[in-house]
This record gives sequence, C-alpha cells and structure tokens, in this order.
Amino acid sequence: MTRLHPLSGKSVAMSQSYRILHVDNDSDMRLVVEMATLLDTGMTIRSVPSGAAAIDLCLAQHARPDILMLDYRLPDMSGPELLRRLRRDPAFADMPVIFLTDSSGHEAEEEMRALDPAGVLSKPFNPLSLAIDIRLMADRWSAMH
Repeated sequence: MTRLHPLSGKSVAMSQSYRILHVDNDSDMRLVVEMATLLDTGMTIRSVPSGAAAIDLCLAQHARPDILMLDYRLPDMSGPELLRRLRRDPAFADMPVIFLTDSSGHEAEEEMRALDPAGVLSKPFNPLSLAIDIRLMADRWSAMH
C-alpha cells in the first residue's frame, strides 16, 4: 500500500515492516524516536544507550534488526566505529544504517558518508516526519543495493 505523506507530499510504500535498533546515549532522544515512530504500525523500535549494548544485542543475542539508527557520538565509541565493528559480521555487512547527528563538521560528514549509510539525519529532526524519512531512506538504500 502506498500513501501520500501529509507533511512531505512524498509517496511512501507502507507495507514493509521494519525492526529498528536505535543506539543513542541520550534517553530523551531515544524517547523522541520511539514516540515519533509509534503511529507507524510497521515499525518496531528497540533502543539501547551504548555501542557495547548494541554489539551485545546484535552479536551475542543474535537479534538482527532490519535497520540501524546510530547516534554519531556514543559514550563508548563513535557511531561509525560501531558500524565498522558490526559489519565485520557477514550478517550485518549489508544492513542499512541511518546516522543521527548534531555534528556539523566536514570530517564527521565524510566519515559517515564513507560507510555508505541509507541516510544522515541532523538533530534536531522533525519528529512528525521521522517514520516517513526512515522509510524513504531504507527504500532508497534497498533499491540501490
């Protein structure tokens, strides 16, 4: 089923379900993301506060999400470093990732883009369009890979 998003005017396929792992040390940001995607019944969000928790969940517990949403700055490692570690495992080598960042530096942008993300969202983002933005990025990434 395709719907026209009321805020963006973009046509988005809504039939795909996504399990998303959101990694962010800011508990308020984790709550905003969970609330922003709540009305999209095809999205299930699981949030963890650190790279180590994400690695434990993904590798030790074998819980493979469909999409990773990574904060650029985490307390124990950077989002790009977390992604590099996860991608060493073949099960995660082709997983779409969306970076969330408040970094505006050129080097940070280059580092994220070099990892072939599905997208980069700057903080603050529009919570009203977050679910649609995630779907658009994931769909575009899937079409290219």
